[in-house]
Amino acid sequence: MNETSQQASSTESARIRRQRGLWLTLSLAGITLLALLGALLWRGGASLAFVVAFVVLLPLSLASALVQWWPQGRDARVGCRKTWVRHGTISLGVSLAVCAAVTLVLGVAWSGSRVGNMLLVSGIALLPPAALVGLLAAIGFRARELGGLLDKGERVELSVTAHWTVFVLPLLVLGAAVALALGPFGTPGLALAAALYLLGLPGTAGQALARFIHSGAVLGERHLYLSYGLLWQKTASLDRERIQAVGVKRNAWTRLLGQGKLSVVDDRGESIVVAGLRGPSRLAQRFSA
Repeated sequence: MNETSQQASSTESARIRRQRGLWLTLSLAGITLLALLGALLWRGGASLAFVVAFVVLLPLSLASALVQWWPQGRDARVGCRKTWVRHGTISLGVSLAVCAAVTLVLGVAWSGSRVGNMLLVSGIALLPPAALVGLLAAIGFRARELGGLLDKGERVELSVTAHWTVFVLPLLVLGAAVALALGPFGTPGLALAAALYLLGLPGTAGQALARFIHSGAVLGERHLYLSYGLLWQKTASLDRERIQAVGVKRNAWTRLLGQGKLSVVDDRGESIVVAGLRGPSRLAQRFSA
């Protein structure tokens, strides 16, 4: 009876956490939409404030949605395969791309005017989010489950997934871009902020998104299964008897974030590196014992 009560309590707590996460995600999405509308409808300093709010809130909304699908590192790809999630993500990406194109065209047509300048800024601000949502649609729906590679009847001994802190670097890049754009740095500051936002943010966020969805390792009774890659997911199935070495690579940054790279070398000398994992040393210890 005691064990049954504990299980019921744990299930109820998990349900409450999921509800809170869902409402947080929906609230962020609603505020992000309001910020976008404000950037398009208002003028002057208020419009710039709305643009900055939109630029900050949209990545947070996407990150919140991913964490909601993948709480505590659980695989998000199952959620991505749902029809309504897939259609919703594709629709969002297309909508952002269309909005960016329309606002840029109108901004160029009305260049020099206050409205035209604001449309140009809004269109440029929409480009990185459109690219990232498109990337999510491209890589998230093609990803495979490592569990599906296991031999029939093979038991899983240990599963290691990507750490949510892979998103810290792109969030820092975004924060630096906002600080440079709003700070007293003049034209050089604005130029550097634009470079960080248009180049640095998509690059770091795209890499983080790919690692968050693709990186993983599953240790079975007879094989070690690995998943890795950026634009394209790669998987490997290694016989445990053929594995020569398993190590963990960390620098000061990844050690601070609690993540690391798993490096596996087989008997042919070929090496596979899986980056961004949560606690990869647990797996390495299985082979050093």
